[in-house]
Amino acid sequence: MRLPPEQSVTLFERFGCYVTEACDKCGQLLGSVRYTRRGEDGAWCSRDCRGDIERVAIRKGGRPRKYRSNAERQRVYRSRLSVTKPSRSFAETKDFQAQKTLLSHTPLSGQEIRA
Repeated sequence: MRLPPEQSVTLFERFGCYVTEACDKCGQLLGSVRYTRRGEDGAWCSRDCRGDIERVAIRKGGRPRKYRSNAERQRVYRSRLSVTKPSRSFAETKDFQAQKTLLSHTPLSGQEIRA
């Protein structure tokens, strides 16, 4: 419900907050958060005061419907191929694991490097 301007000024003088509306059901003063309905007059402080029943949002999970046929075709294609990824053998890696060596092959022969 809309408050008359005189009452809004009185509330401002008493409590230091300027309010223009109150809840239509319980009379609680409304700030920036209020619940309304499209096409209806009125403002409420909560969903409970507005009289809404709790609704569960229906969300279908998974892939969108327009891609479902493509996914099924791809699944059938992969099952027909029966190709698996080959595993790497030690011979194919050319013994890279064993080739780790030092950067310098020749040791320093009695010469000291001074900086």
